[in-house]
Amino acid sequence: MRRPCSFLLLSLLALTVSAACGRTDRLDRPTRQLLDELDGYVSARNVYVARKLDRMDALRKLAQGISDPLLRYETEMNIASEYFPFSFDSTQHYLKHCQELASERLRDPDRFNAASIRLGHLYAKAGSYMEAYNLLYEQIDTASLSPELKTDYLLTLYDFSMDLAGNSGMVERLNIADAASFRPALYERLPRDSESWRSILRDDFFAQGRYAQADSVGHLLLASTKPDEHAYAIYAFYLSDIADREGRSADRLTWLVRSAESDLINAVKDYASLTMVAQSILPVDIDRSFQYLRIAQEDALFYNAKLRPWQISRFLIQVQDAYSSRQVRMRRFADWASILLAVLVIALSVISWFYVSRSRKLSQLQKQLEESNAQLMAVNEALNGFNRQISSSDRMKESFIISFLESFSNQIHLFRTEDNRIRNLVKRGRTDQLLKDAGLSERAEKAREDFYKTFDTTFLAMYPAFVEQFNQLLREEARVTPPKGRLNTELRIFALIRLGVDDSRRIATMLDYSPSTIYNYKVSAKNNAIGDRDSFEERVKKIGK
Repeated sequence: MRRPCSFLLLSLLALTVSAACGRTDRLDRPTRQLLDELDGYVSARNVYVARKLDRMDALRKLAQGISDPLLRYETEMNIASEYFPFSFDSTQHYLKHCQELASERLRDPDRFNAASIRLGHLYAKAGSYMEAYNLLYEQIDTASLSPELKTDYLLTLYDFSMDLAGNSGMVERLNIADAASFRPALYERLPRDSESWRSILRDDFFAQGRYAQADSVGHLLLASTKPDEHAYAIYAFYLSDIADREGRSADRLTWLVRSAESDLINAVKDYASLTMVAQSILPVDIDRSFQYLRIAQEDALFYNAKLRPWQISRFLIQVQDAYSSRQVRMRRFADWASILLAVLVIALSVISWFYVSRSRKLSQLQKQLEESNAQLMAVNEALNGFNRQISSSDRMKESFIISFLESFSNQIHLFRTEDNRIRNLVKRGRTDQLLKDAGLSERAEKAREDFYKTFDTTFLAMYPAFVEQFNQLLREEARVTPPKGRLNTELRIFALIRLGVDDSRRIATMLDYSPSTIYNYKVSAKNNAIGDRDSFEERVKKIGK
């Protein structure tokens, strides 16, 4: 009778595990780590937006105080460039005001045309294709354009043609030239090996199906930028497109995530990367896909252009279908679980009756067995409690250290915030307030040095052999010799990894470095590791155990 019961119990357990797997993501480990990193940037998006708004507020106030029309024009053109990927309405407002300044006060046709070309580019990027066509093809007098503006004009028409070719399903086909027709003239006008020239060359290779060459040029473009520049997101997005054409799905997702992270860092509101990440992971992680899609929809509505909300709305149907399919699977699981549970209850009832009927004959033996089992369980419980206590103690110790370090790190960031506030007071002429806060600019650096000293002392007290054991993982020429009783930057990074903090963004925040610095140190250490470089971090985590 025990075997049928065990079989039913195992069957129910297997079904439960299977259903649970259907409810959670089925991502492989590299993809999960990649998306966990992206989640970190997503959680900090409000910080990046607040930083962007502060900068725009300062620029707006600066422009309002300028009376000279030429300086006002140049300032507002810069403001429009800052707003271009952030707010359609604000960008349009400043570009139209620049047109007015150039026409009515400056009476400068070149500056009027420059603002008009930029406004046409905005319309094209936002999906307002008819407005872009009317402005670029019917209102601008191309014969009056200077050579420099002629180049900008051709680049804008080229981008317009590229965008229209990729999104022509929204409108009737406009009668404009194909993007390829602009390339010869742009090759001649643009400085060779400039970013614009290389971008056109990459598009040219891509259109010809020469994806390897397009990928090489794309990496050259990416190497000239940093993740905190908007161009990085654009170049990474094109690399994902090339990877998609070559069938490299893992690389495609990686570049889409890198592009989305750059968009978040730069507070870009008009983007496609995060939406495409959501689309890529929908079959394996519905909840995360929906979260990314919701954020993309919020940003698209904030930007207030025609194109992006329409693109996202098409994907919403797929998400709805995926949720419906999951609900069907869950209901089916619930039905089967109910049936198995009923069968199991019946089987247990029969077994209980069987044992009760024989209990009189086996009562003495049963008591002995119960006493033995009770003693064994007590011993086992004591051992388990001891093990849990040891494990809990270790976890509490490491958790306390991490929280302790994060508190110092947060104090550093607080000091930096105070420093930024002082700089803003200087810009605004608030010398009275500045005098009250004098001397604060050095607090952050002093706090960071105190934090490093405290971290080094505390960590080395817990793991006195860490430096020696860490060096044993490296080739001899790459081993580290820090000052006595202190750690250097590389050792602090891997000390945090030993404590369980393996997320690069979190390490960068705690140590007040950039994510790229953390990445470079990690790569350098792995390249000098003895043995398998991919298991290097796991070996670091075992130091002292």
